Amino acid sequence: MRTSQFRTVALCCGLVAALAGCGSDDDTAAAPSTSAAATTSAAAATADATATAAITKAYTTFFDGNVPPAERAALVESGDVFLPILQAQSQNPQSSGTTVTVASVKSTGATSADVGYTLLMGGNPVLPDQTGQAVKQGATWKVAAATFCALIAIQGGTSTAC
Repeated sequence: MRTSQFRTVALCCGLVAALAGCGSDDDTAAAPSTSAAATTSAAAATADATATAAITKAYTTFFDGNVPPAERAALVESGDVFLPILQAQSQNPQSSGTTVTVASVKSTGATSADVGYTLLMGGNPVLPDQTGQAVKQGATWKVAAATFCALIAIQGGTSTAC
């Protein structure tokens, strides 16, 4: 049964991208004025919310088994290399029932993020509480190749991108 679930998971793999942000723990640094700090904080929150929404959309679209393979390939790092795998997966009737829920997005840099997600099959969790990554390429957040490769490896498969 578990092998079957892993094969199903390999049919619907995906990756995540990152949020921007950094800070300082140096107590000797001068504190910004209250209004400047509020403006900076509001701008960072907006950027974080925007990135989180973009990453969540990339994950949910990539892992949606009903989305055409070419569209899914555009949402994964090295998508052109993964396109044949995505095309093969789309031929499996089980793949149409695959979705993902994103529980968390945590910035790890300006162009990377960790993503907490659960892979579902027919609405039922098959890989709960997973951690993947997202990368930002140009203006687009994508599922990281490493995340998709990990899911392919669970199945026992390989890819030249991995």
